[in-house]
Amino acid sequence: MKFYIETYGCTANLGNSQELARALQEMGHIPSSLPEADAVIVNTCAVTEKTERKILRRLSLLQGERLIVAGCLAAARPESVSRISCRERLGILNRDRGARISEIFSGASITGLSPKFPAKISAGSLPEAALCGIVNVAEGCNGSCNYCIVKKARGRLKSHSLQGLVAEVKRQAALGTAEVQICAQDTAAYGSDQGSDLAQLLERLAGIPGDFMLRVGMMNPNSALLIQEKLLKAFQSPKIYRFLHIPVQSGSDRILQSMGRRYSAEDFLQVARAFRAAFPDITIITDVIVGFPGESEEDFKETLNLMKVLQPDKVNITRFSARPGTAAARLYDMPDRIKKDRSRELTRVWLEIAAERNQRYVGEVLEARITERGRDGTMKARAENYLGLVVKGCPKPRSSIKVLVTECNPFYVSGRVVVD
Repeated sequence: MKFYIETYGCTANLGNSQELARALQEMGHIPSSLPEADAVIVNTCAVTEKTERKILRRLSLLQGERLIVAGCLAAARPESVSRISCRERLGILNRDRGARISEIFSGASITGLSPKFPAKISAGSLPEAALCGIVNVAEGCNGSCNYCIVKKARGRLKSHSLQGLVAEVKRQAALGTAEVQICAQDTAAYGSDQGSDLAQLLERLAGIPGDFMLRVGMMNPNSALLIQEKLLKAFQSPKIYRFLHIPVQSGSDRILQSMGRRYSAEDFLQVARAFRAAFPDITIITDVIVGFPGESEEDFKETLNLMKVLQPDKVNITRFSARPGTAAARLYDMPDRIKKDRSRELTRVWLEIAAERNQRYVGEVLEARITERGRDGTMKARAENYLGLVVKGCPKPRSSIKVLVTECNPFYVSGRVVVD
């Protein structure tokens, strides 16, 4: 069987797709382009209404006997995909789903429907020796956010075994993976259901021989606070990027409480300050929801002020979107124009901050590692603080280089390789 996987959503979803692709290949199936595939697997996302609409449009183009609809949308919102003609609807992708897909298409050659626009390369189709690999350390979440539909799809926290994760990272290291991304719905909660914690896992993974780096995924502030000192110690390892993805969602404690978040704005800042004190050049990314029901102008100003205090390197901004079945869906939803105005203002603020932070690197020589191919004969690299660099020329993939930074923008810096 020839298969094609198309993935939407978070890094965890990409990890699920990679796990499925590996399982199918071990069964003897072959990854292919969309036009040639016998099985077309779409790993969906349900996080916002806008994303759902986009995916439903895509599924309507792909529907037919070779289509498998999987992921969070199929699990949390099965009614939304009920009108899509497909071979089967599955939940979150994993190795067991691979066996099921293999069984469904056993001995079959499905022609399906021809795509109406060119195929694109998806994460699930990447070769085994990809520069960046993803390792999901857990599924599900113990949070109780009033706006989130993902927990309905993925359930409560279920951490994977330490031994299994060590084995997977060893496998990726042996393949020559340059960057291993450790992720979950709340990475800092790893092991709390097993009497372990993320710091112990990181210490084990950082001790694995091989020329690779670890990037730790999103950590909720309340989970990170519980193991903050242990995390700071684990992050001392030269194999772990100085990178912190910690979502705040709002700078207003009143809105945080309404959201069902289990921390205050000051709790969030405590974690961020501790990491920045230990690692002054650390890259900090946060997430913000604008226009949550009941958010006043004063609440929004508190979020803007928090950004100015935090000085983040990036902010992922989402306009509130009511998801069916969540507590927040029963609240009054403010007009879209207010959400758009607040989103634009917050974007302006963080872009100014990020541009100023990146300007400090111009004229500096940074050590970095090539992790991705760029456009127009360039390569992409990461410094030890996960700063993105675009490098002119074609240095060898996975190689460590020195880069003289000559230009910058709010998103990355660029420069040329310096030869000693």
